[in-house]
Amino acid sequence: MTYVYILIIILLIILNILLFLAYYRKKQEEKSYKQLKNEIAKSIDLNIKNPVNDFLLHQLNFFIQNLQEKYKSEKNKRRNIFSILDNLSEGVILVSINHDEIIRVDFANSFAKNIFNTEEFVGRTLTEVIDNHNLIELALKSFKINDNVDEDISFYYPEKKYFRCQVKSIGVENYRVIILLDITKEKNLENLRREFLTIMSHEMRTPLSVISGYLETVLNEPNLDEEIYISLKKVEEETSRLTRMFNDLLDIERLEKNIGEEKRFVYFNFSNTIKRAYDFFKIVSDNLFVEFEKQVEEDIYIFGNEDRLLQVVYNILDNSFKFTSLKEKGQKKVWLRLYQSSNEVILEIEDTGIGIPSKEMKKIFNLFYRVDKSRTRQVPGLGIGLYIVKTILESHGARIYLDSEENNGTLFQIIIPTNKNALNRTEKSF
Repeated sequence: MTYVYILIIILLIILNILLFLAYYRKKQEEKSYKQLKNEIAKSIDLNIKNPVNDFLLHQLNFFIQNLQEKYKSEKNKRRNIFSILDNLSEGVILVSINHDEIIRVDFANSFAKNIFNTEEFVGRTLTEVIDNHNLIELALKSFKINDNVDEDISFYYPEKKYFRCQVKSIGVENYRVIILLDITKEKNLENLRREFLTIMSHEMRTPLSVISGYLETVLNEPNLDEEIYISLKKVEEETSRLTRMFNDLLDIERLEKNIGEEKRFVYFNFSNTIKRAYDFFKIVSDNLFVEFEKQVEEDIYIFGNEDRLLQVVYNILDNSFKFTSLKEKGQKKVWLRLYQSSNEVILEIEDTGIGIPSKEMKKIFNLFYRVDKSRTRQVPGLGIGLYIVKTILESHGARIYLDSEENNGTLFQIIIPTNKNALNRTEKSF
């Protein structure tokens, strides 16, 4: 029994020792923890009594306040910009594109939301909120060619409207801004004017033909008085001018509807066509005292409508000679050039005429548009010649570029693809 008690006492002593060691270890850990906590606190809580730490604290506070003010200022600027955009009378849509060529909307102003009759724009794809194939294709084209694009597009729901759509880069990669300008009134007026002139052209052709016939008969009279002859000759000239004008208006209708145009596309020697144009206008140049020079490469063949392309050359040359002859001082000269470069044929018509003001250059290919009448009142016309040029070139997949300086002349450069398949890839450059 004695040994049992001794063993129990020893075990109790060992247990007390273990309990004491555990308590001591716990106290040591708590002390170490407090020391560590105090060290961390000292490293974070700058001592105000220390001048160095006081300076650092002041600088840190100043830096934080400055950041807060800048952030607040930028936030206000952004709010103001979006407020201005939201109150514009044009539709503004900010879009971005990802690697899968999916375009998403990041911002749309109130005008744009009204156009598409939806408030849920931001965060959705362009195809989800816009039911207009042409607009979506235009946005994709801008991303693909990495350039600005613009085109007039139509909307048919809930009512027919016309918009000038511009897709522009904003200087940030993979972002574009789409601007929609409502031109419905202008388009409707243009369509009414076009319809009226087309009807009038149809109605006037017959009486003009009758007048021309009678004039020709009278002018062929052998004993006609000279004064009467001169007067009737002027009437004949004006009748011919009116007939050409009405024919041009009817021509526009045929071109726009593409009536029988592509059936007349053949391979032909374009060099010979240009020479024909030169021979015709050489007589005009001599009469107007304007120099005329040609530089034409031989045997350049293209696929197209020869009569229509000759019409393009005639229309531009006609303008060049008219506006060059108006120049009062300096050289009066017109150049006609044709050359081939890889798979393209380049036609250039350049003059030293009165030029075109920069603000007018974008508009001169519009139907019925005429440059400032105060400068061109001596030249008759309706403003349809260059529109016909544009329409014909579009049907040939060709591009036209214009460079002009007021009082220093004009250059028209036309690029025509020699590849037949290029006809389906018309690009506008007007």
